[in-house]
Amino acid sequence: MGMFLHPMRRIAMLIRDNLAQVRQVESGARPDRRQAARSSRAAKKDPTLAQISAQFSQFDIEKSRGGYLVFNRGHSDPIARLRPIPNTDRFELFYWSNVHGRWRTFGNLGRMKLMLESAHDIVENDPMFRIPRAR
Repeated sequence: MGMFLHPMRRIAMLIRDNLAQVRQVESGARPDRRQAARSSRAAKKDPTLAQISAQFSQFDIEKSRGGYLVFNRGHSDPIARLRPIPNTDRFELFYWSNVHGRWRTFGNLGRMKLMLESAHDIVENDPMFRIPRAR
């Protein structure tokens, strides 16, 4: 049996054993991974996650493969991605590009090294981060 890509994770092809799991993802329901208790436990282990969660208090934050996804509360799709730049206190901000089908760096001049406060201001005020992603 092969694998196919889902926007958020790999899912096994429809097999009788995992039919319920695949249908749950297809219906738009996400696993309940962003509960407050779990995120507070994770924040204690990861100081960067705690720092981002404190700054982006009206958003849900989830760690994902070397970066942090920013979710609008009540929606299952991430609206932004933050990747820490090693050995600095700065972050790279990404948005989802429907044209390219992947996360793209924010800014006209290429990679921007932003302080967390600046990234928060951009996500809060730029209408690009309010546009829902196409599936």
